[in-house]
Amino acid sequence: MPRPTVAQRDETQPLTDREADAVLALAAEAASADGSEPLSEQFRLSVRAREHDGVDHLLALGADGQLLGYAQCRRGDPHPSAELVVAPGARRGGVGAALLERLPADARVWSHATGAGAEAAAAFAAAGGLQPVRSLHVMGRSLRAGTPWPAATVPSGYAVRSFEPGRDEEAWLALNAAAFAHHPEQGSVRRADLDQRMEQAWWDPAGLILVVPDDDPDVLAASHWTKVDPPDGTVGEVYVVAVSPDRQGQGLGRLVTVLGLDHLRSRGLERVVLYVDEDNVAAVRTYRGLGFEDVELHRQFARPDDFTSSSPNGATMGS
Repeated sequence: MPRPTVAQRDETQPLTDREADAVLALAAEAASADGSEPLSEQFRLSVRAREHDGVDHLLALGADGQLLGYAQCRRGDPHPSAELVVAPGARRGGVGAALLERLPADARVWSHATGAGAEAAAAFAAAGGLQPVRSLHVMGRSLRAGTPWPAATVPSGYAVRSFEPGRDEEAWLALNAAAFAHHPEQGSVRRADLDQRMEQAWWDPAGLILVVPDDDPDVLAASHWTKVDPPDGTVGEVYVVAVSPDRQGQGLGRLVTVLGLDHLRSRGLERVVLYVDEDNVAAVRTYRGLGFEDVELHRQFARPDDFTSSSPNGATMGS
């Protein structure tokens, strides 16, 4: 196969509607072939939004202009984050290598593949001089059976309510930024990102549970954003759990997690999943204590001379 041409789209030349459609179609084809999504939620949303603020899109094109592969790179602190996908029929032909070469040298590349796909992704990374530097646990449990979780007990001085659009956006963003100050992805969520998610079919303000001081209900002490996608599906998600740093140690994280599990069970769902960084030992311990078990493991790869320690905190936006 001839080496593909790699075209870049950024703030000077955003993705066209046709290109965005082709990227999402390619990702869907790969997901069907591999049994796992090659692009995570934020990366897919950036394609749909034709986002170009801090985001670069790389298109690997064949001689006839056909899209053979795609990579996205998101600028971040301290390292850019990237994901890439190659069309099933164009693999082992240099497409992935051509995309990898165009990414910044310090980019950290995610693999969300499972099973044999994960082994292939690790081999591809190794061939490109990358080694694993971060792991993301996907954990799950039944909402109908298994170890029961404790009843929710709200501490004195606090109350529980649901998110109210038009009232809580800025307060939630401030809570999220504080809770995830050291998290390279979650801590950078902006108003545009929140608004984009609130436009999705799965958005349900009743599923974003807030713990507030009972004498100041506009102050957010903790939150648990639950998600059900598709909305008529049977699996829920612990999407984002955040606790204000100045209120940690009061049991609010466990409380708001239990409140979210109660909410998802009340909807008649069968299972719940979540995503949490391996380095977040406290959160992993909490979730195991609530009956969660490992389902999948996603990995991030980087060049050896770029290894630096990072310990993201909290549960993050997932699928």
